[in-house]
Amino acid sequence: RVRLLARAIRLSIISVAWGLVSGVLAVVAGINAGSLGVLGLGLNILADVTGSLGLIWRFRVEQRDPFRANHAERLASLVVGTALVTVSLSLAVAATTALISRTSPHQSWIALGAAGVSTIVLTPLGLAKRRTGQELASHALRGDGTLSIIGSALGLVAVMGLLANEYLGWWWTDRGAALGIAVVAGVEAARVLRNRPRAQT
Repeated sequence: RVRLLARAIRLSIISVAWGLVSGVLAVVAGINAGSLGVLGLGLNILADVTGSLGLIWRFRVEQRDPFRANHAERLASLVVGTALVTVSLSLAVAATTALISRTSPHQSWIALGAAGVSTIVLTPLGLAKRRTGQELASHALRGDGTLSIIGSALGLVAVMGLLANEYLGWWWTDRGAALGIAVVAGVEAARVLRNRPRAQT
């Protein structure tokens, strides 16, 4: 278990380092391109940073005092669950508004690049976090892994949406896919919050 805790901390530190750079870049690129996929990706990555910071604290608490692991897991699950809810609601509102107003993103090579690289990085990172969370029986780390995988999916959706709009005129793909991912984030948020450890008395 000591080795697993060290791996969980290492993965969370990588998430924070990657997320601070790529999240801000994706938010700026998404706003400039009018792409909900890229903007949602950036918000998701920044939410992942928040969750990862909570997890670094959670696993370090357990390293120092295993008897406090349950309390730390409970708080970390709350942080990750709240981050997932935030991503879900913000994507759902933005996508619905954009579909109603029939706005479309415009081509941006920076947005495409940010989304493409994020998909490549976040897929293995998210899978590693979910696997380690499973081995540690940590719903918080598994949920944070899902945040990374959602970010990867958003990156792919953003690339496809921008290209479909540019070459096929399908303005709605970026928005429709963002709605679908909002649902996935909401379901995972409910699972993480529902499975939080009970407070010990």
